Amino acid sequence: MAHSEGNKPFQRLPGNVKPILYDITLKPDLVNFTFAGIQSVQVEVVSSTNSIVLNSTEIEIVSASFSSINDGSEIQGSISYDEKDERAILTFNETIKPGKGHLKLVFNGILNDKMVGFYRTQYRSPVTNKDEYAATTQFEPTDARRAFPCWDEPSIKAKFNITIIAPKNRMVLSNTNIIKEETDPSNEQLKIVSFETTPIMSTYLVAFVVGEYEELESATARGTKIRVYAPLGKKGHGTFALDDAVAYIEFFEDYFKINYPLSKLDHISVPDFAFNAMENWGLVTYRETALLIDPENSSCSAKQSVAQVIAHETAHQWFGDLVTMEWWTHLWLNEGFATFMQYLAVESHHPEFEFWKQFAAVSSIAALELDGSHESHPIEIPVGAPAEINSIFDHISYHKGASVIRMCHNWIGDQAFRDGMKDYLTIHAYKNASTGDLWKALEKASKKPVEKMMPTWTCQMGYPLITVSISSVSDTSVVINLKQEKFCIDGKMSDSESNMLWSIPISLVTSSKPGEAKQFDLFSDRSMNITLDSFSLKNGWFKLNPSLYGFYRVNYPVDMWSALGQAVKNKTLAPLDRLQLIDDILALNLAGIVSVAEVLKMLQNYDDEDDYVAWCGVDKCLSHLDILISYTDSYESFQKFGKKLVSKAYARLGFDQKPGEANTTSLMRSLVLSRLISFKDENVIAEAKKKFQAHVNGQSLSPDLRHSVYIAVVKSGDSDFHETLLKLYNETELQEEKVRIATALGATLDDKKIQQTLEFSFSEHVRTQNSWQVIVSVASTAKGRLAAWKFYEKNISEVKERYGSHRSSSVLIEKLCQNFASEEMAQKITDFFEKNHFAGLEKVVSRAIEKIRVNTAWLNREVAPLREFFSTH
Repeated sequence: MAHSEGNKPFQRLPGNVKPILYDITLKPDLVNFTFAGIQSVQVEVVSSTNSIVLNSTEIEIVSASFSSINDGSEIQGSISYDEKDERAILTFNETIKPGKGHLKLVFNGILNDKMVGFYRTQYRSPVTNKDEYAATTQFEPTDARRAFPCWDEPSIKAKFNITIIAPKNRMVLSNTNIIKEETDPSNEQLKIVSFETTPIMSTYLVAFVVGEYEELESATARGTKIRVYAPLGKKGHGTFALDDAVAYIEFFEDYFKINYPLSKLDHISVPDFAFNAMENWGLVTYRETALLIDPENSSCSAKQSVAQVIAHETAHQWFGDLVTMEWWTHLWLNEGFATFMQYLAVESHHPEFEFWKQFAAVSSIAALELDGSHESHPIEIPVGAPAEINSIFDHISYHKGASVIRMCHNWIGDQAFRDGMKDYLTIHAYKNASTGDLWKALEKASKKPVEKMMPTWTCQMGYPLITVSISSVSDTSVVINLKQEKFCIDGKMSDSESNMLWSIPISLVTSSKPGEAKQFDLFSDRSMNITLDSFSLKNGWFKLNPSLYGFYRVNYPVDMWSALGQAVKNKTLAPLDRLQLIDDILALNLAGIVSVAEVLKMLQNYDDEDDYVAWCGVDKCLSHLDILISYTDSYESFQKFGKKLVSKAYARLGFDQKPGEANTTSLMRSLVLSRLISFKDENVIAEAKKKFQAHVNGQSLSPDLRHSVYIAVVKSGDSDFHETLLKLYNETELQEEKVRIATALGATLDDKKIQQTLEFSFSEHVRTQNSWQVIVSVASTAKGRLAAWKFYEKNISEVKERYGSHRSSSVLIEKLCQNFASEEMAQKITDFFEKNHFAGLEKVVSRAIEKIRVNTAWLNREVAPLREFFSTH
């Protein structure tokens, strides 16, 4: 067998042979961790050829033959591999003429332990009390080729007949319903399970699972079967998910006016899973913490997280599955829309979560932070090789994508948005689409220039900073000048960045009518003036971008910042606007545009803040400043400042939950407690110790308090507490609780325990999917930051083996590096990754180094202003 060499540029598969229907039979071996496969693919040969090229990796193709439907002749092919592009080249001695035929392949593969392709996953069976194995799949973006040779590109759609040969004591699931199940005539311990033909779909959406599960079933009003599969003994943990899964199917059917096209939608938990979930059509796979809720031991945040993940994956059944992006450049059409729609769906089913209101705090703020980097990327970005494709599963595709959709939705209105979505989904059903197809549908529905406006947000990276100045003032009106330029986190623009312009929907609120947003024309030039009639600046204020619908930041004149601060203090401004102001002024400070003193002054206006969403902005600001100021001699003063600011919220909320309190109240309490613990509040830490001891002695501790309490006792340095937590970790079967405990252990301030926790992260006691979270928890403390980096350096081979260039590596690199603040560390990390390259993650590394240099510049600039501020406050 030949293997190609060289560094030729990536090219997509040739289009001369197209699959129509795959007939695939797979036989996994759960003892030796291999599988055998046979497939016959009905294809259409478009043009004469003597070779067929398709994707395949980590598969040994034993034989290949082609038979023509026209004359029935069969010819054998030779097999070679292009390992770089993950392809198999099947070469035939005779020319294959245009027409239909069958490509038959016999092959073998491995059930790997990397959580990609067709892989094995380990669990403890309550029946045998032994470690057992299941087999499952994760094909997005480019790993179906690890399970069967295929045309593994999203635009090359086909139908699939799946057959799995598996042990009789295992449940077997796939995208569609079972149509036949019989004993394997060659082995009575095995069964042959065949499934209905799928709709036409992309390879990355194919899925199958072989394992032991308990089933819960319900149905939608239209009769679609909805099932949740939980591990043995955890059936009751699937009830919450089942209720939500039914609700979201019905919500999206009503919203899009397009019925879910399959007869069933299964949701199944997988012990080892790299992502939160995967939207395989008809069979959604999840890690346990993203699907299962223990009524007694799951927190409010866990319930909210499960709800949003199920809603997200259900939205994908339309965005991604029914209509699929033409190529990964348009990934955001899948992920941005599913993220946007999850908020609408959860808000509809769980109004008590106030989830639509949380959009800005969760998605918009996260995307703004990443996209201020010079090392960001456009929403639409050309990608080719698998490593490049993996790298764009990030906050830009998910959260910026969702944020610009939210901006567009607000601009054109809900009804036009619904009409445009229905048109888009109907036209492209069972096909592929590009971003331009979406804009065309929304422009037709709204009669607004969507095709002109939206590409300024998706085809260039970054976003604008609008600088406000007062042009003229009279007794009854004010003329405001707006200037737009690209926001850069280091305050420096390149020549190309200085030429960027966006088409910005402008709106604002004023002190005279704080609940009424005024709309203005699109802002598409470098500057524009707007006039506020019947408005006086005397004791008045105005604020751009109400509710943070626009994806941009704003800088105001000093006097206006002061006036807006008072509107924060007296809560005249809505919570989302209070969130935006504190986040904007922090970003402006990091960029060197305003002083840290201005940030601290603004923070003081939030001492009576009682809204969870606004508090998310306060907590983020305090957290960021805590990291930076920990490098200075003002740290003790800052901790006193922070403790005073947060204590008022604690006095109102208390440590204990109150009967019937809102979900967001519980979430806010968790933030407040964690922040006071980080500020070493003695009263809170003492109360946490008492709660923990009572918990150990059998008194129930609210799941919403556990993580904060666990961190407090770990920080206290008591060895008994540390050992008790490890005991609790080993005793619990709930993955949510294991993650809570494992990440709390990272808060230790003891050098020896820091090393023990890092070693624990890579031990057999921590699942690979969770290991990186434990390392990050250590790196998040000033004490553990350098130790975590050294552990990473020392174990880089193991890191690459576990995570490669997948999403987990991306997050780990950023979280490990971003809190350093010296040129020495920036250079050291640069040198390290030049020697230890992660294909496709070059921008991730560059962003991390950029953050270090932003931190370094901040310290050089702000140490003196910090001292001055704290000397007078």
